[in-house]
Amino acid sequence: MESVNNEKVVVFRTYNTLFEANVVKELLASNDIPSMIKNEHTTVLLPMFSPMSGVALMVLEKDLAKAQEIVDGTNNSDNVLIEK
Repeated sequence: MESVNNEKVVVFRTYNTLFEANVVKELLASNDIPSMIKNEHTTVLLPMFSPMSGVALMVLEKDLAKAQEIVDGTNNSDNVLIEK
């Protein structure tokens, strides 16, 4: 079990590519939710294995529900906000 400062870290979602994981990581960061990508270097060095193992995006357990709400809300939105 992983932890940061005695707080449990859990898998938020698993993505097929590092790019997808980084897009969601930035979305979470813009909403003040820290996250990290597990096995990031493995997927860069051995990209042929990332579809099999996936790229895991990790968040603190206390942020899990908020992260799901943000990402699910973004995926289900018909309107896309583009900042200028």
